[in-house]
Amino acid sequence: MRSPTAVVLLLVALASSTVPTRPASAQVLPLSENVLPPAARFEDFKKLTENAKRYEGMLRLHLKDEHLFAEIPMGAMGRNYLAPASVSKGGGQGGMTLNFEEQWVVYFRRVGDRVQLVRRNVRFQANNNLPIARAVDTTYADSILQSMKIRAVNPETNSVVVDLNEVYFRNFAEVPLGGVDAERTAWQKIKVFPRNIELMVNTTFTGFSNDDAIIDGRGVTVVMHYSLAELPDGGFVPRLADDRVGHFLTAVKDFSKDDKDSAWVRYVNRWRLDRVDGSPWKEGAKLVPPKKKIVFWIEKSVPDEYRAAVREGILEWNKAFEKIGFRDAIEVRQQENEDFDAEDITYSTFRWIASDRGFAMGPSRANPFTGELIDADIIFDASMVRAYRTEGAVFRNGQGQIVDPASLIRAYQQGELHPTSGWNSKPLPKDATPEQVEKARLSAMRQGFCSCASQTSTELSIALMSMSIRADLKPGDKIPDEMIQQAVKDVVMHEVGHTLGLRHNFKASTMLKAEELHDTEITRKRGLTASVMDYVPVNLAPKGVKQGDYFTTTLGVYDYWAIEYAYKPLSGGTQGEAAELAKIASRCAEPGLAYGTDEDLMTTADPDINVWDLGSDTLRFGRDRMQLASEMMKVLGDKLIDNGEGYARTRMAFRMLLRQYGDAAYLTTRQIGGETANRDHRGDPNGRDPFVPIPAARQREALTYLTERLLIDGPFAYPPSLLRKLGSERWSHWGNDDIAGRSTDFPLHEQILNIQRIVLQQLLSGRTMRRLMDNALKVEPADNPLTIAEVMQSISVAVWVGLADGDKGSDVKSSAIRRNLQREHLKTISSLVLSGNGYPADARSIARRQMRLLQTRVTKTLSAPAIKLDEATRAHLEETQETIAKVLASTISGAP
Repeated sequence: MRSPTAVVLLLVALASSTVPTRPASAQVLPLSENVLPPAARFEDFKKLTENAKRYEGMLRLHLKDEHLFAEIPMGAMGRNYLAPASVSKGGGQGGMTLNFEEQWVVYFRRVGDRVQLVRRNVRFQANNNLPIARAVDTTYADSILQSMKIRAVNPETNSVVVDLNEVYFRNFAEVPLGGVDAERTAWQKIKVFPRNIELMVNTTFTGFSNDDAIIDGRGVTVVMHYSLAELPDGGFVPRLADDRVGHFLTAVKDFSKDDKDSAWVRYVNRWRLDRVDGSPWKEGAKLVPPKKKIVFWIEKSVPDEYRAAVREGILEWNKAFEKIGFRDAIEVRQQENEDFDAEDITYSTFRWIASDRGFAMGPSRANPFTGELIDADIIFDASMVRAYRTEGAVFRNGQGQIVDPASLIRAYQQGELHPTSGWNSKPLPKDATPEQVEKARLSAMRQGFCSCASQTSTELSIALMSMSIRADLKPGDKIPDEMIQQAVKDVVMHEVGHTLGLRHNFKASTMLKAEELHDTEITRKRGLTASVMDYVPVNLAPKGVKQGDYFTTTLGVYDYWAIEYAYKPLSGGTQGEAAELAKIASRCAEPGLAYGTDEDLMTTADPDINVWDLGSDTLRFGRDRMQLASEMMKVLGDKLIDNGEGYARTRMAFRMLLRQYGDAAYLTTRQIGGETANRDHRGDPNGRDPFVPIPAARQREALTYLTERLLIDGPFAYPPSLLRKLGSERWSHWGNDDIAGRSTDFPLHEQILNIQRIVLQQLLSGRTMRRLMDNALKVEPADNPLTIAEVMQSISVAVWVGLADGDKGSDVKSSAIRRNLQREHLKTISSLVLSGNGYPADARSIARRQMRLLQTRVTKTLSAPAIKLDEATRAHLEETQETIAKVLASTISGAP
């Protein structure tokens, strides 16, 4: 009888038994189409190319009268090429890589007197030796992108000649700016190499644009960069992916795969990295360089003052490669006088761009047949290092509309912010479903878009505020160099991690206890987080604690593990590696190796999977940030600006600090009905269940904090002297139109209610209530699980605390903040009682009971002659009484 371990390894081996096979539609072309057609049918080759500039390389090119002719050898018909595209310059998108979510594999095919450019369908495959291959070939087809007229033939090279203007003087990259005006389009640069050609086209699009980055919308002109490159040669061994470790994937459906559960084959995206001696890595063996290093070029665009931090951030990853036997796996070169184009697929670059979006991104390109990474181009927006961005620096939702979220953490995790940046972004419909939002965001994530740097800019502003208020800095001082250098290195490590194939790990920030976060003896060795692939806020020391590192300065334990899985030299090929890979991945329960990524933010209820939190106790982090914001509010009006400056910075700072309250509210609500999500497989050492409910005591602690600190008036009592200083920007010109039509008034009551709405919407949602019911079945009865009734009762008591009992004389006077909250609570539970769609039946019944109890309390308060009510409070309670009566009457009369 086989041992359980042997059975597991056998199943792994069976799951990986299918080797890469040729995809569907890779059939050999008919012989007639591989034969050079008679030259007499076409223009004379010599006359066509006379006086043309000739380029020799992978394809022979001829440039004449702004037409670029290419000789396509008949032997090249059907050969696979990668077809990357990017924006080289202009349109506010310079440096943006396109079409890299799924690499375009194209080939040429002669059909009569034309040559078609065809995109190969690489998603489906089957072993060509099995009958299923014919079924796959029948079911799936390639896509014809362009059809070019054969202009001439060259018998000397056995080639047909086509005009590449018919491909690249059109909107080949599908940029959402309309069509292309060929008369206003020209070739800017042409480079030809043995295995690739690089083409730059000064392209004018016909679609009108009102983007401020474009000087005149009638001529949207950008420089497009197109490549055509041969796929890497053989010898690369694809590595099977594992869901316990986070890597970008190359996924195909192989219908000949010997697996009863799935036809999917998933490969890790990784660089070809082999030891010079070709040996597998054994612990203690000598470090040796790879046969071919991963080389990053720092472009001349990177400012001198940040080049050292950029270099350090890139080279930091060598520490992980040293753990698996490689010396100097990554090399960094500084561009000085070297003449190359960063968009050239043969160069991996780090570029600096100047926009107002404050972002960075680290896309890479992979061979869609094997997952082999072949190119990476990191772009870094200079806006990240500028704190206190103007009031016009706003957030947008999926429809491109301006939004002002009460919590950035919540807005990001629930898909309320724009999921992408740049022309790869397609606005979502106004009625987009949560599924559509999540699909758009995951697509953006797979394309390399990353919000790490954008929020880092906000965090730098908060840090600068903190220092100014604590008298460490004077108004107008710059960010301390140590902080900005750490921030740049942190973001660079994050983006380089993406280019090495690593996905986000939003659970990594929970590695250290709060007491350890400012101990540099710990953080300089282990990092602030288990992985640089998390989104992490600035690490600000509480009052009385010496400031430690502001941002993490080194890789975490998870990063070493993820690199080991993807790059450790193993033997036995794809199938033979399976047992060793399973052993590496089985360590997932070890401290620091917890993994939760983008889709886990929305699809799990794990309160430890968050963006922009820090420390093992998210409740404490939220409380500490709210306390810090509260301290700043008290002196904000006097500390932040200098004589001669306007007050717009104070307004921006106040808005940022209010969001700390919203973040605290959201992080705390995630505990209630929450459950830890684990990725362990059966048989893993110290294996855990996939879902473990948060202890009831922890949930009650969170509920108490929400009712005592956020569903009250006290925390929102700000100094009147501060509220009088919330000045607004008063400039009106191009690039500042986002503030057009805004009132100069600061909507304080609305902002406060939005923070309190987070609590009500999260705790009284159908999803939270369903989880409360379901989680009660996952624990022992003695655990005293939190119930729907307890949550509803606690909220009702907290929100309506100002009501009298009716038998004592007293004054009852509520604030506008309290009345707004009570109206919102009543609206929420009224909707639940009247509809109840998506809620457990118990929730509707309990909500109805809560309304009856509230009705009794309101009636007593209004009818007691000894109670004095101010006019606003009486009017509010009378309206509440009438609303409750109508809702209860509607349910009695038969409403659902």
